[in-house]
Amino acid sequence: MADNRSHGKIDALPDGLKKQVEEKLLAGETYENIASYLQKNGEDVHFSSVGRYGRKFLNKFESVRVATEYASLLAKDNVDRPATEIHEANNLLASQLIMQALVDDEMDPKERAELVKNIAALQRAQVSNENLKIKARKERGAVHVALDLLKDKVYGELGEAYPEIASTLILLAEETEAEMEKMQ
Repeated sequence: MADNRSHGKIDALPDGLKKQVEEKLLAGETYENIASYLQKNGEDVHFSSVGRYGRKFLNKFESVRVATEYASLLAKDNVDRPATEIHEANNLLASQLIMQALVDDEMDPKERAELVKNIAALQRAQVSNENLKIKARKERGAVHVALDLLKDKVYGELGEAYPEIASTLILLAEETEAEMEKMQ
């Protein structure tokens, strides 16, 4: 199968010069100024070529910047968030990046097929994540039921003969339940 990607003039530049173009794009220089710079350095590049490359480069750069910032925020907030929420957010972010890549008209069909497989893998991960949430809710409910049974038994066994001890044990069970709620 033939490679149907277009290879622009900026992609064909020597690595050092291409890196300088990218730095100028990030610095906010105009496409005309960058094309003029390249022409002064012996490259026959029109500003429209710089514009085509610049739009794609800046879109990719912004996607990576947002992903990095988002991952950093998740890492800082990791203590208070259940792992399932972090995985869900990561899957959402990865799906968004994959969808952005899929709309690239110049993408090789093999790469496009690989991205579609990645979407399927993310969907499977999301189903597993939902199953973990359901299991966690059931376990959380089971803990509440168990603590309620414990409080009833403590009160039934010790309540009349040793009311202070029964009250202390019930209070400890309620504090433990509240602490577990905070952890989840």
